Amino acid sequence: MPEKIINGFSVVAYATQPEGRIPPRAFLETRRVPAKAGAKPAAAAQDDADDTAEDVADEPESLAFEIFLSRRFRSTIEAMSAARNALDRVKSVSEDGVPDPLPD
Repeated sequence: MPEKIINGFSVVAYATQPEGRIPPRAFLETRRVPAKAGAKPAAAAQDDADDTAEDVADEPESLAFEIFLSRRFRSTIEAMSAARNALDRVKSVSEDGVPDPLPD
């Protein structure tokens, strides 16, 4: 799965296999990259760890966006190619984890 790190978020492109009458689908998924533990002194890191644990519990772990909804892919390879191309066009990610531009 191709991945880019943008604005503190990991953005991943992937495709799903067809299931019954559901065709292959393409997705972009964003996940907040955890801050490095070695960036703060130990005492400050411990105090912030409690706050961070509460913040992480409030936020969703990752957000998945199905892209190219109006398109019917003939194969999973075609869907994955479209997902990779969409990932290449992503220039930024909002504070909420929404990639911009997000394809239709």
